[in-house]
Amino acid sequence: MSQQRENFANYTLPVALYLSAVPRWSHRDPVAGGNPFPPTDARHGTWDAATTDARRALLRFDADLEATAQVTLDPAIYRAQLLDLAVGRFDVWARRGRSVVSSDGALQNYEQWLTDYVANWLGYVAKTCPRVEVGDELRTRLRGRAAHWVAETRHILEL
Repeated sequence: MSQQRENFANYTLPVALYLSAVPRWSHRDPVAGGNPFPPTDARHGTWDAATTDARRALLRFDADLEATAQVTLDPAIYRAQLLDLAVGRFDVWARRGRSVVSSDGALQNYEQWLTDYVANWLGYVAKTCPRVEVGDELRTRLRGRAAHWVAETRHILEL
């Protein structure tokens, strides 16, 4: 996590959600430990349904990627494919997170989660792909996608 939050008094989403913003190239969930909502919380079912949708989206994304990706030594093509993969994975899980945002407080928490998820993706790509220079473009694209998800959520909530 890019920043540790020590005070969760005003956090309206489960702390487990906030503490899990782990980027992955695979289909593994960035939120560790499964559904962060207790079964008695109405958002538990919403989270489960959104997780199912996310996993289906990942399968579609990978099928499209398999059909269009090129096995190449061309660094520009490889870089473009890597960027698309990172942004695609980011979007899938960001959409899932949006599904449980139903208040201004939760939107603020979601926005912070997205900020941390962007920072974590940047560090993850730098660590796992050190010879591919993607920093500025990846940062710009992920921040743009985070802003998109916040704006879309704000619009849905009409805040």
